[in-house]
Amino acid sequence: MLFLAIAASSSLLSAAAPSDDPSVVPVDVRVVAAPQAVRGEGMSHRLYELRLNSFAPREMQLEALEIRDQAGAQLARFEGEALDRLMVQPGVAADHARVLPAGGQAIVYLDAATPDGAPAPLALSHSLRFAASRPDAPASRTTITTPAELVSGRPIVILDPPLRGPGWLAANALSNDADHRRTMVVVDGQARVAQRFAIDFVRLDHQGRAFVGDPQTNAAWVGFGAPVLAGADGVVVAATDDLPDNTPGALPATPISLQTIGGNHVVVRLADGSFVFYGHLKQGSVRVREGQTVATGEVLGALGNSGQSDAPHLHIHVSDGASALGADGRAFAFSRFELAGHVPSLAVLETAEGWVHTAEPRRPLTGELPIDNAVVDFAD
Repeated sequence: MLFLAIAASSSLLSAAAPSDDPSVVPVDVRVVAAPQAVRGEGMSHRLYELRLNSFAPREMQLEALEIRDQAGAQLARFEGEALDRLMVQPGVAADHARVLPAGGQAIVYLDAATPDGAPAPLALSHSLRFAASRPDAPASRTTITTPAELVSGRPIVILDPPLRGPGWLAANALSNDADHRRTMVVVDGQARVAQRFAIDFVRLDHQGRAFVGDPQTNAAWVGFGAPVLAGADGVVVAATDDLPDNTPGALPATPISLQTIGGNHVVVRLADGSFVFYGHLKQGSVRVREGQTVATGEVLGALGNSGQSDAPHLHIHVSDGASALGADGRAFAFSRFELAGHVPSLAVLETAEGWVHTAEPRRPLTGELPIDNAVVDFAD
C-alpha cells in the first residue's frame, strides 16, 4: 500500500530544534516496544508503535511524521490522510485520528521497512510536525524530534512449519494494517500487542477453494482436522481441549473471555523464553498436556474452529508471555516454505469458486514470514 512504502521523496520536515532551543510541543511521544526486523518477500519489516499523549489544553493536529535511521537518513515519511490510516485514538472513533483533542492520546502503527540489501538501521528516531498556532511559530513550538531508539538485537524465533502440505493462505498476516497487527489490548494495566506478527492459516484445495459443499459445516472446510505441529522444541505451559467447535459463520458457541478467545489451544515455552501460541484447535484433538516436553514436528492437535473464530483455521503467534492477549508480540519466521501466490482479498473465502490463481513464479523462501494474503506450501 502507498502509505507503507518507503518514501522516495527527498523533502524533509522542519529541522530538529537545536539543543539550546528544545521542543516545547506539549505531546509526550513514546516507543511502545523496540522493533524487531523480520523478512517478508524482499523487505525487512520492523513493526512497532508510537504512543502520543497530549498535554495541551487545545487540539493538536499532527501534519507529518518521519522515521530516520541513526545517521539521520529518512526511511519513511507520512502526512495527511496517510497518517489517519496509521493512527487510532483508543476508545474513540475519530474521522481524523491525527487531530488529538485536548488531553487526548493516539497510537501510531509504524513499519520501518527496508528492502533487502539496504543497510539495516541500528536505531530509529522520529520527527513529528504539528500544525502551528500562528504563521511565525518557531520550530520549537511545532516539531518534536525524538531521541534515537535502538532496534532490538534479539534474534527472532525461527519455527519449522506448523502445518503440512500445499495451499495455506496466510490471512491477517505480516502487514502494518492487518487485524492482528492493530489489536492492542489492556490486560493487568498494560496495553500490549500480543498478535503483532500473528497469522491465521486457512487451507485451500488444488482448485483454490476453502470449502467444498455446505460452508456452514466444519467438515466442508478443507483444512478442518489437519494436524498442527510443534514448530520448535519446548515445554507446554498451557493446553485447553474441551471447548466446542463453532458453526462456521455463526456466533461463537462459547462466551468469549480472555481464557476462551483462542479456543482450544496449546502454548509452548521455548528455550529463549518466548511463547508460541497455537489457537482455535479442534475439540478433543489436543494430544499434549501442561508440563510436557515436546519436540519439533510433534503433533499438538488438529486444526479446528473453536473460540473467537468464524471458520476453521490455525492461529499462531509468538510473544513474551503465555496469555493470548496479555503479552507483547515477538517477531518470528518459518525455516522454509514455498510461495505459491497471493489472493486479492479474503473474499475468496466466502465463495464456492475460491481463488482463481493467476500466474506467479513459485519461490522457495527460508527464514521469512508470509506477508498478508500470501498462499504458501509447506513440505508434506
